[in-house]
Amino acid sequence: MSKTNPTISVLMSVYNGQPYLQEAIESILTQTYTDFEFIIIDDCSDDGSSGIIEEYAKKDSRIKLITNKTRLGLGSNLRHGVEISQGTWIARMDADDISMPQRFEKQLNYVMQNPEIDILGSFAFDINEHGDTIGMRRCPTAHEIIKKFIWTCPIIHPTAFMRKESLILAGSYGTEKRKQDYALWFRCVKAGLYFSNLPEPLIKYRFTKDYFKRNNFLAFMRQIKIGWIGCWQVRAEPIAYIGVTVPLTKALFPDSLHMAISIFLKKFDPRKK
Repeated sequence: MSKTNPTISVLMSVYNGQPYLQEAIESILTQTYTDFEFIIIDDCSDDGSSGIIEEYAKKDSRIKLITNKTRLGLGSNLRHGVEISQGTWIARMDADDISMPQRFEKQLNYVMQNPEIDILGSFAFDINEHGDTIGMRRCPTAHEIIKKFIWTCPIIHPTAFMRKESLILAGSYGTEKRKQDYALWFRCVKAGLYFSNLPEPLIKYRFTKDYFKRNNFLAFMRQIKIGWIGCWQVRAEPIAYIGVTVPLTKALFPDSLHMAISIFLKKFDPRKK
């Protein structure tokens, strides 16, 4: 690791991530590119996650553990993480996902070769609670991705690799507890930031029953509200206001059907086109 500021700051917020946390942390610490700091914010976990993080922090000095005294939520934690980060680039990571070994190496090489890029994502493998692959999500790779974000998030959040300076210019994360990435992308579009996606899966994104419990009716309605406000901010065309209501399709059905509906709707996901 460099003796000066690291090139990359990895941000992970954890709340009761015990089932998959160890695998997520290991996938970062074993990256082929090693010049990074790993900021982990423990948001008042009570399931043993704190102990797991503390043990890893003792073994690897790149980990910077922050323990909240009160639960703040993902948006506030990520905003604070950006503020204290030392890297030129911010890499997101969630406590239940897995980063591929060469993720940082490939993303950094790509932005170095394409210096106009402010925010870089990638494709992702979808996996279940057992780690079995259940599909792969593809995203548009050119900057025209911003034309599709009215229908869905243009960047798979835990794949995000973001220029810190540009992120702060756009206003960084807000204090939203859910869908904070969707709100952020609208701010970044308004600020004129440049988006792109690498055309290969660089993470394994985990879908569990808890994922669908979190994405309940209220969560869908919050997403729609963020979408409407965002469309107004970027002066989107009228059809955009219809596009951001797509989550209502899921909200009208019981939680038990969300998995099946999600699989069906992926056939029409504009990120594939």
